[in-house]
Amino acid sequence: MNYNKFSMPKLVRSFLYASRGIINLLKSEQNARIHLIYAIVVASMAYVLSISRIEAIVLFFAVTLVIATEIINTAIEKLIDIVNPKLCAEIEFIKDAMAGAVLVTAIIALVVTVMIFLPYFNKFIA
Repeated sequence: MNYNKFSMPKLVRSFLYASRGIINLLKSEQNARIHLIYAIVVASMAYVLSISRIEAIVLFFAVTLVIATEIINTAIEKLIDIVNPKLCAEIEFIKDAMAGAVLVTAIIALVVTVMIFLPYFNKFIA
């Protein structure tokens, strides 16, 4: 096997490509922007409410899972549109399934968020 040596310029380029991908995603995908706003709101609320470290970690993973799933969904949709721009039943199924995966992760993240924040809000109400 041919293993490449570590290359700092190559590493920097890969981070630049990844950053460009995220920026392009946020520019082109409304749902990605909504997920990012949700992440910022959740992070802000977590800070203000001084949630525990474990709760913060759980929230971080839940929100990150949604964003990662959105990135994968968008990449697959764009690839399908290039490979076969005509909509057929199989392509429609794949796109709907990927959108469903994002929806499931978003619902899970919302449930996790409510479960973590609710006791903190109850303290203010009581």
